[in-house]
Amino acid sequence: MTKKILLLGFTAAFISPLSSASNQFQVFSQFDAEIYTEAQPVAAFVDDFDAPLKSGDSAFTYNIFELGVSYSGFKFGFQSRYDYVLNFDPDTALYTHTEKNNLAFEDRFYTYRLDGKQATTNGVFLSYDFNFLQNNSLTITPKVSVFASTHFQDASVNGQVFSDELEGSILVDYSFSKDILFKKFTPENNPKGMGYSFDLFVDWQVGNDFKVGLSIKDLFYKTDYDNSGYVRGQTTDVPFSKDDNGNVVTQPLVSLQTSAFGNTQNRDLEMITRFRVFADYRISERYSTQLTIKNYDKDTFNQLKGRIHFWDHWAVQAGFETKSEAFLIGVESKYFGLNLKTDNLDLDKAYYANVNCYLNINF
Repeated sequence: MTKKILLLGFTAAFISPLSSASNQFQVFSQFDAEIYTEAQPVAAFVDDFDAPLKSGDSAFTYNIFELGVSYSGFKFGFQSRYDYVLNFDPDTALYTHTEKNNLAFEDRFYTYRLDGKQATTNGVFLSYDFNFLQNNSLTITPKVSVFASTHFQDASVNGQVFSDELEGSILVDYSFSKDILFKKFTPENNPKGMGYSFDLFVDWQVGNDFKVGLSIKDLFYKTDYDNSGYVRGQTTDVPFSKDDNGNVVTQPLVSLQTSAFGNTQNRDLEMITRFRVFADYRISERYSTQLTIKNYDKDTFNQLKGRIHFWDHWAVQAGFETKSEAFLIGVESKYFGLNLKTDNLDLDKAYYANVNCYLNINF
């Protein structure tokens, strides 16, 4: 998984629908990958969790590749996605870091909460640019994707664990194609899933020098998996307690339903909606600037970048994003773009990475 995530995180392309319908036939390739972790740097998070622990409660990676054609406002093509999102309690990160690095536990109950989703999908997409207002200054682009999937994780784990002892209570609601938590209940065959997603893009050229836009990704997202593995129920383990007479007794309790012995179930997976808004201002023929705000679940990132324009439709750009504390550098044109955004070029120290590129060929 480490190699796949890091490869996707540094082989990318920017997703952006055409701002207006064109009758020109075009072949395009787009691939965008983004990874962000809070408690640990990227490399440590997906590996050994052995870097110094920082406060944080989320991590994600969103990766999408598209190859397609466009004509007269339509876009159609092939799509491949890998999405992963994880929310956790900071106490859970502390417990995990303490356990993996053989550090001393505190004599207390640790909150143990994980909510995670992951899916690998392959399918097709279709979008169309609807143009409105004078000179087609307002463009609204709905996009529908239909895909198949055989690999996913959908987990909710809530409870508490006492120190390093087997003592605590955990509620589990976990479905999967491969059991990576308990490592016991992976189904014999991968579940088969069919799903869809709906995105919406809006671009409005307010004036000659000012443009605003909005993108809503996974406004609707659902995949139905047949014959998935699962673990569902409660585990309670209080090894040593006393009864009313002062006698020491044990009271372990395990109440779990699992996919053992081929007892699989169906599962519906939904992804979190992501929002992005921007305002673009052309200062002069040579300079422009853009403010972008994006929201992924409970994480909000603000980015300000500036561009220097030269030749025909070419520009170099640089910027900075809050929260991720990442710097952006890149080059863009109508035909080709390449951008890099990270808080550290050394992956062992980076908490955020986003490399993207696109290629458009007109006929």
